[in-house]
Amino acid sequence: MRIIFLLLSVFFSIGINASNFVSITISQSTLVEETPKITVALPASYKTNITKTYPVLFVLDGVANGDLVNGMIHRLHLSNGSNEHIIVGVTSSNRLRDFAPTVNNDPRGPVGEGGGGEKFLDFLESELIPLINKKFRTNNYNVIAGHSVAGLLVIHSFQSRPNLFQGHLAFSPAVWWGERETLQATKEYVATAKHIQNYLYMDIGNEGGEMRQVYDSLVQTILRNRNIDLHVKFDEFEHETHDFTMAAGLYNALKGLFQHQQKLGV
Repeated sequence: MRIIFLLLSVFFSIGINASNFVSITISQSTLVEETPKITVALPASYKTNITKTYPVLFVLDGVANGDLVNGMIHRLHLSNGSNEHIIVGVTSSNRLRDFAPTVNNDPRGPVGEGGGGEKFLDFLESELIPLINKKFRTNNYNVIAGHSVAGLLVIHSFQSRPNLFQGHLAFSPAVWWGERETLQATKEYVATAKHIQNYLYMDIGNEGGEMRQVYDSLVQTILRNRNIDLHVKFDEFEHETHDFTMAAGLYNALKGLFQHQQKLGV
């Protein structure tokens, strides 16, 4: 647990200026059943460096995880370990409905839940991202981050819409979901795609059994078939539970993202 304490201490000690948090209003979406709650945190330099453009990091479950991500990026940037980012928190009132790409029929899981992942990506692609680009100074480099079932949506986006986001951070992604549709599609994608210029981070905690086996099979497939332009980083945190894998892996995920962005000149 020491790593979790240190990460949380970093966030609570940095003193982010509250004036950098802004709210935006989205009218009722035509693409999802219920419009998510959107929060935006602007970089410290946003108001003073008026010609600078920024990459955007979309954090699923933004109410729970947005402050942690924003704080870590701010602290890393102070030490030249990260680019500044506009942080967009995206919070759904029904995570399973909106984040899981397919409906689960496996009795070992929540039967009948899920199926809205494609609609949610439609919302991000056609409504939210254009709105963020219109309201703020962005540079067309977008990252998506999520934990558990939100991590499943990150992986689904990685293989189904490879040009929508240039960076994907999936913490303990629920690739065991349903009939493993996202798992199989991702394996096929990395095995057949000729050019994948992207950044992918995944981690896992002390989850065992089938969840670990399914996750490991995905990692092994990616490593065997990794495209030369695909920058990947994987972590295993054997002493951390599922709930803490986002906090445990965030530092490494963002450091790897920064390396990828430097390579591309972002």
